[in-house]
Amino acid sequence: MHTLFKAGLVVFLSVALVGAPAMAAPASPASAPLGVVLQASHAQLGADETSGGATIYDGDRLQTQEQGTMRATLGGPQLYLRYNTIANVHGLANGFSADLTQGTVVVSSTEGQAFQLFADGATIRPVGTQPVVAQVKRISANVLELTSNHGALLVTMGDESKTVESGASYRMEVAPDTEASDPGPQGGPYHTARNHFIWIAVIGVSAAAGIGVWRALVSPSAP
Repeated sequence: MHTLFKAGLVVFLSVALVGAPAMAAPASPASAPLGVVLQASHAQLGADETSGGATIYDGDRLQTQEQGTMRATLGGPQLYLRYNTIANVHGLANGFSADLTQGTVVVSSTEGQAFQLFADGATIRPVGTQPVVAQVKRISANVLELTSNHGALLVTMGDESKTVESGASYRMEVAPDTEASDPGPQGGPYHTARNHFIWIAVIGVSAAAGIGVWRALVSPSAP
């Protein structure tokens, strides 16, 4: 009986010692906060309705409903979502990136801050480290409207790029293109498809959009 008790005790202690480090190990740390909701009306953070003061984490989805708005600070730059807008956000070293899948956003950054907006296959970012205040509207799956109220924007897609200067407004259409390459099996040209920009200057929009941008980013509750 004494031998059996000693054997059971040895097994118990062995299991306890093996399990102790796992029990003592801290749980996986939560992802660091990316930003904070400054204002929100008829808006959601993830699946839940949100309000001012809510914490935003990397990978969160920001969404506004009809007549809804949201203003947030994300690693420094500010992002304002107009009504019926959806954007998924991620962190950068000194700012954020956002995938705009629907609606209109206004972004504001100071010198040295960074942001990237992805929409319709295009990447939109500040030129260099200069401050930028701009609006990007996703009209459809292949049409964007871009307005730079302050500072220049660099827009790239594949090997194409264009600078939207301060005070300018453009309608950007993404159009398919074909290029002749090696002959096909029947001797005819083999075409490879890619996309390219079509830029249309929008006259008179930048001034009106600038007023809207200013109203979006300057409010009584602004910090």
